[in-house]
Amino acid sequence: MPSSYEYGTFANYSPRGSSDLSKRSRGTCGAIKAGRVDIIASAIPHLQNPKADILRPFLGPDVTLVPVPRSAPLPEGALWPAKVICDVLHEHGFGQNVQTYLKRVKAVPKSSNSQGADDRPIVPVHMESIEAERPFFIPDKITLVDDVLTLGRTTYACAELLREVFPETEIRIFAMIRTQSLVPDIEKIVDPAIGVITGFSSGKTKRDP
Repeated sequence: MPSSYEYGTFANYSPRGSSDLSKRSRGTCGAIKAGRVDIIASAIPHLQNPKADILRPFLGPDVTLVPVPRSAPLPEGALWPAKVICDVLHEHGFGQNVQTYLKRVKAVPKSSNSQGADDRPIVPVHMESIEAERPFFIPDKITLVDDVLTLGRTTYACAELLREVFPETEIRIFAMIRTQSLVPDIEKIVDPAIGVITGFSSGKTKRDP
């Protein structure tokens, strides 16, 4: 049976839309991927708004935030956008702590450089290239945090690795922005939403919606 994980995202971005809003969304996405603290922090008032209540299970005070590794091992002092997002969120009262349980030990091709879904690394490739720490403390709830969510293969692989370490822990996924590839243009950038990522034996995933 396929397994699945609930995900939440804060905003939308259109990789190919031609409207002014779609073009602006690409700039926002680029700033988040670049770890721009000012842009990431600008989400805080929106996340504190009741309109974002659907995201509270992902970012509540009883949740451990775990950044998703980059596509290659991280040199000392290198930028880690997912960790920046975790730190900004925690600084403003989201999550009970930030733990770097996961690290990339072998590089994989960047998803952003892929020509299409079939060109992206599949889940087993990610799982073989990431190590999960086995700490003494076992959290009740974990939210994996990433900058951009597209197909969800990286985050799904991370969730599967953490489930092996913490079989009784609730594991969810959160990303600051999600890719909208199937619509010509987006109607708004800030758009809190939830959905499900399902993994299959093929190593591929499906993101709904």
